[in-house]
Amino acid sequence: MTQRQPGVLMAQLLNRFMWFDGALQKNLDARGHGGVRRLESMTMVYVHAGVRRPSELARLLGVTRQSMNTALRELEEKRLVYMTPDPEDARCKLVTFAPEGAGVRAEALEIVSGLEAELEARLGARTVENLARIVSAEWGEAPVMAKPVQGRKKKKA
Repeated sequence: MTQRQPGVLMAQLLNRFMWFDGALQKNLDARGHGGVRRLESMTMVYVHAGVRRPSELARLLGVTRQSMNTALRELEEKRLVYMTPDPEDARCKLVTFAPEGAGVRAEALEIVSGLEAELEARLGARTVENLARIVSAEWGEAPVMAKPVQGRKKKKA
């Protein structure tokens, strides 16, 4: 077994995400559905997972609300999503899949399912199942790992 090098897990996780997203983009292009930016495809993945508030999408994707709103407008123009009023908060909107985009969404899901099957063929079903279990586990809030800066006074609350 190869010993894991400390400090590279984050890069490896990001590389594997890029593998999935890059393959999704290439396959959508090959099927004539090109022109979906990474932020848009990531947004669609989260909406598929049940995240519907633009502010929550922006937080999860690590972008500004303005960037998220721009991506959502572009997805609306492509007729992949609609923005609908939030019945619980009149000030907010919710992201809803547009019926006109059902074909593209079905193809994207087919592509992702095929990528998961390819991963099982390459790595084994047990490995992929373990991976799914690990990334689905509750990791808790992101910890603050910073050490206090020497020579600086703490601000009083």
